[in-house]
Amino acid sequence: MDTDQADCAREGDRAYAERDFAERTMIGWHILFGVMVVATAVITIANGDGPLPLALLAVLVIAYVATTLPTGGRPSLARSVVYLGVAYTVLCALTWIDPASLVLLFALYPQAFLLLDRRGSIAATVVLSIAWNLVLVARQHWTPEAWGVQTLSALGNILFALVVGLFIDGLIRESRARRMLLAELREAQAELAVVERAAGALGERERLARDIHDTLAQGFTSIVMLSQAGEAAASRGDTATAQRRFGEIQETARENLAEARALVGALAPPALTEAGLPGSLERIVARYRAETGVDAVAAVQGEARPLAPTSEVTALRATQECLANARRHAGAQHVEVTLAYDEDGATVTVQDDGRGFDPGSDRHGYGLDGLRARVESVGGLMAVTSAPGEGTTVRVRVP
Repeated sequence: MDTDQADCAREGDRAYAERDFAERTMIGWHILFGVMVVATAVITIANGDGPLPLALLAVLVIAYVATTLPTGGRPSLARSVVYLGVAYTVLCALTWIDPASLVLLFALYPQAFLLLDRRGSIAATVVLSIAWNLVLVARQHWTPEAWGVQTLSALGNILFALVVGLFIDGLIRESRARRMLLAELREAQAELAVVERAAGALGERERLARDIHDTLAQGFTSIVMLSQAGEAAASRGDTATAQRRFGEIQETARENLAEARALVGALAPPALTEAGLPGSLERIVARYRAETGVDAVAAVQGEARPLAPTSEVTALRATQECLANARRHAGAQHVEVTLAYDEDGATVTVQDDGRGFDPGSDRHGYGLDGLRARVESVGGLMAVTSAPGEGTTVRVRVP
């Protein structure tokens, strides 16, 4: 079964589930009605009752078709009442002509429960039974014997019709309740899908914002600072330093370009792919040292081993963010980055001897707050220790 056929099958199943018991079984009730009409016609013809019963049956069929077919489902209350009135009148007339026409009761009794609500169908059943039996009493000239027999017959018919009819009504009620429940479930699912899409879009925007801040924005900051340093060196005639700075600018720009491509493709950072987490940290620390002139060192403790991709990306971004903060705000002379492995994950510690700050003060932008959100999103922990004039230590724990 191809995709289009599968979709059509699912739509068909859904349409079937959305119909109640009466609607799903309507073809069966049409067939039952047709069989009873044909049986009545055959009986009256065999009994030599003439053309009048056939004319009455034609009126009944026309009324039935005009009531049920135009709606395609359950007719309106007014249309249903008019039809049942016509049907009951036709049955009484046929009974007067030939009592064998009672076979129509097997079609007319259920119709009341299919077309009306419970109270209306019970009332219609009682009316039909009483009217039909009164016709039989009248045919027997209202004799006491006829009253006794037909009264018992009416009670039996009412009891039988109510048992069958209430069973049908119960099926209809249950199927309609199920249809309402399915409709509510689909509505809830649609609302949940909207919420999930909105949450996914928001999460993706936050992820992109963090990645852009931790990669591209920092790279552009490095390019600006290196270009200023290169310009200053060139103005002093220090050609060697200027060329070195321009080379660093090119290298940073290439790395930023690779990061941008990785962001677009939702790939792992190129540095991790090439050198793993320990090599990546050593590389960014070496570049930080070369660009700033700050004494920056990197160390690895424990046996290095692969972590979950999200944990490695988070550890790398945390180190980049901490070094960027140290460059912009700390004024540090010494920075130490330590990657410590253990059985449950790894901890990255970035410590500087800069001017420090109050971790409880208000901060703006993504920075440490965005980093904390990133760390917590992968099940990690982050701690910041700092005070004015006492340097800063950031620890990031990833699983």
